[in-house]
Amino acid sequence: MSAQQSWKSLYLAYQPYLISLCYRLLGSLAEAEEIVQETFLEGQKLPATSINNPRAWLVKVCTNKALSHLESAYKRRESYPGTWLPEALPQSFHSWDLWANQHSPEQELLLSESLSLSFLLMAEKLSAEQRASFLLHDIFGFSFAEVAQLLEKSIASCRKAAQRARQQLQEQKDRFEPPPKDAQKRIFQLYRCAQKGDREGLAECLTSSPELWGDGGGKVFAAGYICGLEESIQFLEKVGAIPIFVSDNYRQEYISVNARPGLVISRKNALGLFQLDTVLSYEFQQGKIATIYAQRSPDKLDVLVKSRSASL
Repeated sequence: MSAQQSWKSLYLAYQPYLISLCYRLLGSLAEAEEIVQETFLEGQKLPATSINNPRAWLVKVCTNKALSHLESAYKRRESYPGTWLPEALPQSFHSWDLWANQHSPEQELLLSESLSLSFLLMAEKLSAEQRASFLLHDIFGFSFAEVAQLLEKSIASCRKAAQRARQQLQEQKDRFEPPPKDAQKRIFQLYRCAQKGDREGLAECLTSSPELWGDGGGKVFAAGYICGLEESIQFLEKVGAIPIFVSDNYRQEYISVNARPGLVISRKNALGLFQLDTVLSYEFQQGKIATIYAQRSPDKLDVLVKSRSASL
C-alpha cells in the first residue's frame, strides 16, 4: 500500500471522530473541519508507517491545533456582532457523530450532553486546558496519563483542570435534563399559542424563567439574549405574527439539533427554492421549555449546507 493510500485509509477511519472532538472543543463546525483537514495534510508529509499509533498522533495534533485556535477564537467572540452561538447541527446535516452510537448507553448520554448548545456555551467559560482535559477524559475516555501526553502537561495538571471543569458544569447540571417523549407536541403547542396570542398558554408551555438565544451574525434579525417569562412571552407573540407555520413560503422539519429536539425552518427565496432560514434547538426542564436557541447567521447556515453537500 502506498503512503497516499495509507493516509486515505486513515482519513476515512478517523475523520468523523476527529471532527466530533474538534467541534466540541471549538463550537464551530467550519473551524473543526479546517483543523482536521490541516492535520491530515500535515500527516501526508510523513510516511504513515513511521507513526506507531496513528490515532494518538492524529488526536494529539488535532487537539493542540484546536487549542491554539481556541485562544484567538475566545478573543474574536468578544467583538462578535450580537449574541454568539455555536453552529447548530441538525442531525440530517451531518454524519460524523454517528460513531457515538457505538458506545455504551452511559457513554452515549455523555456524548449527547456534550453536543448540546447549553454545554458548548458553558464550555466557553472554561480555560482551554480545562475544556480539553474534561472532554478528552470524561467524554472521549482517555486516561489522565494519555491526556497528559496529548496536551504535553503533567498528569496532576490535567486531573486538576478536568476537576475544575467538572465542578463548573455540575452547577448547571439541570440544563442537561433529557427532553420529554412528547417534546414535538409541546414545541408545536408553543407556536400555536404564539399564533393565537394566547399569553396564558405560552406561560404554561414555558418554565418560570425561560431563556431565548438568537444569533444573526450581525446580518439578520435575531433575538439576541432574552431572559424572563414576560419578556419571552412578548417576543414569542411577535414571532407568532410571522406566517411560518401557515404560509407555503416556509417549510419546517422537526429533527434532532445538537442532540436535542429541534426545528429546521427553510424559506422560499426569489428563485422559488427553499433555503435555510433558522435552526432551532429546545431544552426542557420538568417537561417545560426552558431554553430556545435560534441560529440565524447566514454565514453559519452556509457552513451547514456546504458540509452536507460535501458528505453526500
